[in-house]
Amino acid sequence: MELTADIQRAFIEGGAKTVFTRSLRKLVRPAFKAGSLVFTECDLAKPFPEARPVPGIVCREASIEDRVLFEDRALFVERFSQGHRCFMGIEEASGRLTNYRWVNTSAAFIPELDRHLILRPGEVYIYDLNTLPEFRRRGIDAFTRDYTYSYLRDTGFKKVLAYIHGDNHPSLKASKRLLVHVGRVWYIQPRGCSPLMIGGRSSRFPELRKL
Repeated sequence: MELTADIQRAFIEGGAKTVFTRSLRKLVRPAFKAGSLVFTECDLAKPFPEARPVPGIVCREASIEDRVLFEDRALFVERFSQGHRCFMGIEEASGRLTNYRWVNTSAAFIPELDRHLILRPGEVYIYDLNTLPEFRRRGIDAFTRDYTYSYLRDTGFKKVLAYIHGDNHPSLKASKRLLVHVGRVWYIQPRGCSPLMIGGRSSRFPELRKL
C-alpha cells in the first residue's frame, strides 16, 4: 500500500521519469546511496517577475513564538537558536501555517555530500522549502518566495543560493522562473563510507568544503 502511494506521488510530481529514478534509488539504497544535486542562484540585484498576491495569505518572518505552528517544534528551536531565519505564509483567517522556507547566512551543511556550502559576504542559503499539502496549487510558494527574496534584497543581501534534487523535475522546472542553474554534482555513498562527489568544478559553482 505504501509502495503504491509512493509510486503515485512520484508520477504526479514528475511523470514516468521520476518514478524510474526514485525506484532505482530505492533499489540500490541497501548497498549505497546515489543521486545528484542541482545548485542554483538568484541575483537579487536583478528585477523580479511581478509577484501575485494570494488573497488571505500573509507573509512574514517567524519569531520564536511561532514554533507552535510547526510540527517539529524541537527542530524549529534548534535552527532558530543557531541563527537561522524562517520566512512563512500564514492563513489570515485561521492563523495556520501554509508555507515556510529557512534562510542561513553562515556555512551551510549539505548532508548528501557531507560538505559545507561556504557563503561569501552578501550571500544567503535557502533550504527546507515546504507548502503544507492542503495549501498547495494556490501559488502560495511563489508568493512567499518573492516576499522573502525582496526582504533579503532590501536588507542588503545580494545573492541567494539553493539546491534541488536532480530527480525533482517539477521543482527544477519551476525554479527557472527566478533561479539560474549553475551546475550539478553527483554523489555516491557506499554503506559505512563518506560520499564521493563528482562535478562542481566550474567557476560559477559555489565552494563546497569539508570542515
